[in-house]
Amino acid sequence: MGYLVLVRAPGDADTAFEAMLAELTGQQGWRRALEAYGLAVLVKGVVTPEVHGLQGAGGVGGVVLGTVFDRAASASGEVRRADLRGLIDAEPLEAASRLIEGAWGGYVAIMARRREEPPAVLRDPTGQLDAFVWARDGVTLIGSEAPFGCAAPVGLAIDWPRLGDLLDDPRRTGAAPPLLGLVAVDPGECRYGQAGRESARLWSPRAFARAPRASAGLLEDLRRCVDISVAAAADRDEALLCEISGGLDSAIVATTLARLGLRPAGAINFYRDQPEGDERRWAQAVADATGTPLCAVRRAPFALDQAAFDFGAAGVRPSLNALDPDYDRLLLEEVERLKAQVLLTGHGGDVVFYQLGAAELAADLLRGQPCDGSRLARLGDIARRTRRSVWSLARQAVLGAPVARRSAEQERFIRPVARAAAHPWLSDLAGVSPAKRVQVAGLVNSLNVVARTRRGEATRLAHPLLSQPMIELCLSIPATLLSAGEDERTLARQAFADRLPRLVAERRSKGDITAFFGRSVAASLPVLRERLLDGRLVARGLIDRERLELALRPETLVWKDFYGEILVAAALEAWVGHWEGRINDSASAGRAALSGDGCERAVSRKAKARR
Repeated sequence: MGYLVLVRAPGDADTAFEAMLAELTGQQGWRRALEAYGLAVLVKGVVTPEVHGLQGAGGVGGVVLGTVFDRAASASGEVRRADLRGLIDAEPLEAASRLIEGAWGGYVAIMARRREEPPAVLRDPTGQLDAFVWARDGVTLIGSEAPFGCAAPVGLAIDWPRLGDLLDDPRRTGAAPPLLGLVAVDPGECRYGQAGRESARLWSPRAFARAPRASAGLLEDLRRCVDISVAAAADRDEALLCEISGGLDSAIVATTLARLGLRPAGAINFYRDQPEGDERRWAQAVADATGTPLCAVRRAPFALDQAAFDFGAAGVRPSLNALDPDYDRLLLEEVERLKAQVLLTGHGGDVVFYQLGAAELAADLLRGQPCDGSRLARLGDIARRTRRSVWSLARQAVLGAPVARRSAEQERFIRPVARAAAHPWLSDLAGVSPAKRVQVAGLVNSLNVVARTRRGEATRLAHPLLSQPMIELCLSIPATLLSAGEDERTLARQAFADRLPRLVAERRSKGDITAFFGRSVAASLPVLRERLLDGRLVARGLIDRERLELALRPETLVWKDFYGEILVAAALEAWVGHWEGRINDSASAGRAALSGDGCERAVSRKAKARR
């Protein structure tokens, strides 16, 4: 969802402001969506966010991009858009707090009531829209991407320590990108001051994870929350495509749609030749139960090419979601056939419903977290589910990762780096139990859904299980109740048992596409070796070349699961190549000036057009 907001201070910045608008709309494909004194909103692409001007006593004083729902109405079971009237008349931080406390959705709010002061920028707690802030020539810019030319950020540079951190731990891709020269707004954060350098964190998962709910009424609370989240994701008059994987989470979304009377135009399932990668049986059961026509698409192993790398590398945030070009291609063929405008998924269900760390769950039980029945019986359930002994789980809960896992980490080709600052959510966990810490880390990992993909540029992506109400509710439910029995995600299975096909509700196996990606990586080895062995990550010392060369041999991949590590390295190598090229081009061209060439020409053309 491409958007760009320009806010200028009164005075000389008018020339730069007009020049930027002229270049962006005349040469870079941006379209004007809203204009007011000293403020302009531009959008780009097929899928664009809703644009809501914030009208106050002094006129339009800001804008909200995206969807905003009324929290009180949602609590009573009604999907209603939030009333934003008068919001901008409050002080910026107060207005931001009102949105956090009284509304929810997927939005970025920009408060610029007094143009002589830099705007305040709030990103909603789920982070559904990305937001980056920079300033130049008296203009503050907020966007989901960084344009070229005279509106581009000044002083862009690769942040190598942060890049090394992402390489070492890809779960951090939801944090600030490894790019200097702009400021990333975190979910639940309000940025203000010059170029967004000041910060107020208005929402954190810690507040909910530390305040466990009573067990009474949890099943009904969970059903109501899923219902309102799914209804809100499909609240517009748009054709829906539902991805049904065959697993529990997507089945809950699909059957909830049916219960609400919202029938998708179709559903899609991807299957592989390996038995563990073929979940058609369960997906068809869900489709039959909901009366939704299912398109089952065979996936063959793919080979990466230059185009796959280039697309994902162009975003400000490195995209690990764009390295499966066949997935996007096949999905978009079905989108086109059905004329679908929204893709609904079950993404995030493993985090909110808790299909996560068994040892941490055992640690919570040992620490006295509430559970149904005997504590020893629940430990036995976890042990049977993970095919481990109770003593093994208890030992790991106390002492940490087993020796075998630490030994495997020592074989990695990625060199350890000094840790950059953790995502703020992960550094604010005092008093949070081990299992809840794992859940928060899963939420941070889920933030990468906003990274650039072809499917996201062609259709609106909706992940209702990652809505703010769902996150807040499930954080407040003890993990020992969310996943209490021999089946993981126990509470969700109980809450939706009457909606789900029995085949799905009682399923204990889980699909596995490790072998599929292994074959795809093997088919891509020639291009991977060419890009990585003499690439920038090796040159900067972030990768051990000898170990990498060994990992990129077919015989090694038979015995060692380096697939994910290799694909992450390839994605980051491509991202570095793109941004170093862009930075070098900008340096060669020189900083766009308002006198001489560059933006002045755009202003001149606009002036002539007015005559």
